[in-house]
Amino acid sequence: MGPRVAVVGGGLSGLTAAYQLSRELPDAHVTVLEASDRPGGALHTVDFPSGPMELGAEAFIGRRPEASDLVAELGLTGSLRHPGPLGPAILTGGRMVPMPVGTLMGLPSDVGALADVLSPRERAAAAREVDLPLDWEPGGDVSLGSLVSERFGHAVVARLVDPMLGGVYAAPSTGLGLRQVIPGLAQALDRGAPSLTAAARELVAHRVPGPVFATLDGGYRLLVDALVRASGAVIRTHATCTALHRDGSGYSLAVAGDRGSWSEEADLVVVAVPVPHAAPLLEGAGGLDAATSGLSAIRTASSAVVALEVDRSLDLPERSGVLVATDEPVPFKAMTLTSRKWPHLDTRPGHLVRVSFGRIDDDEVLAADDATLTRMAESALGGLCGSAPTVLHSRVRRWSDALAEIGPGHDTRISGVRAELAERLPGVELVGGATEGVGVPACIGSARAAARRLASGWQD
Repeated sequence: MGPRVAVVGGGLSGLTAAYQLSRELPDAHVTVLEASDRPGGALHTVDFPSGPMELGAEAFIGRRPEASDLVAELGLTGSLRHPGPLGPAILTGGRMVPMPVGTLMGLPSDVGALADVLSPRERAAAAREVDLPLDWEPGGDVSLGSLVSERFGHAVVARLVDPMLGGVYAAPSTGLGLRQVIPGLAQALDRGAPSLTAAARELVAHRVPGPVFATLDGGYRLLVDALVRASGAVIRTHATCTALHRDGSGYSLAVAGDRGSWSEEADLVVVAVPVPHAAPLLEGAGGLDAATSGLSAIRTASSAVVALEVDRSLDLPERSGVLVATDEPVPFKAMTLTSRKWPHLDTRPGHLVRVSFGRIDDDEVLAADDATLTRMAESALGGLCGSAPTVLHSRVRRWSDALAEIGPGHDTRISGVRAELAERLPGVELVGGATEGVGVPACIGSARAAARRLASGWQD
């Protein structure tokens, strides 16, 4: 008889872990406990009258193998779609300017290309970076934003690096670790690059040609549905795990649902919920020491997406989207001009647009109700286009504690958490965006690796 497996959290990480465990342990009985009314987590495709629209993650990095391999395994390769040729703009100084060429996550490889973003004085300061002595310890990690600010000046952080990273992490780059966020840059410095400019120039010169991002025609619901089917797991929605207890050689999970409470017994457990929910479960079970593990210290940000379909009389900019400098006095942090970015979606009756709100330590805008957020999104779009949009359809989706701040030394911290769990709660794994990093490929990789460790331990 195979093991009983409980997966706490039915987002991408939890569903991927369930799927991988079903492959590694075909006799396992897998139950996924999802607190909301549907599986998928931050992958949330909804139906506009004109067709599907994403309210959560919209794309993944196609050059990383984790997502592409999973899509192929599930038979979804034929649904892959890539962005068109348009690039993003940056909103700075009250105007939209093209993202400068030759940047690496906003880090310049040629300061001369920053004329539209920096003043002459700011460019002169940034140009001196290449001659500044660099004190870098191979294998080390530092605050990305602090290092860039120190060497290029704060303007490069506010108008290039933070806008590029804000949509993914919803956190300022001062709180992000260089090695986790831009691993290629850390590796170039490890190899002896004499400056950040030189390291960025090396990486930009060796970029692989072709599209960076990919999505699925029909939306991420295709991936969610395929994972549910392929895993064979029992999906219990409206099921919140409130406590985890060691029970002999297995575990007992206290679950609260819309039809009462019950206990779920398991031999193996995957915890795949955001840190503010995962940490109390693991600490309460005796798997982690709250004072030393550092898991509770990982900060998270909430966000909101307003999705719009607007009449095509609105003249959308010829850009894939707009990133907002953090010194720009507007409430939104980014806007995806979906119809411009994705050619396969530019056949709808109206233009599709997504407006994103919410940064870490700046939740005031998220306190607004849905109607107010929608009006703010409409106003932002109208301001960029020069005329008010006629909205055909809109939806708002809020994401609570969805994005983790991946700080310096994050890998070491998570390794310590995993070692502590292995010693105190064997057969329990933690996965998700707060482990190997945010983003679809990272979540998939984290979940599959954890599932393989659980299967190996069970078979031993």
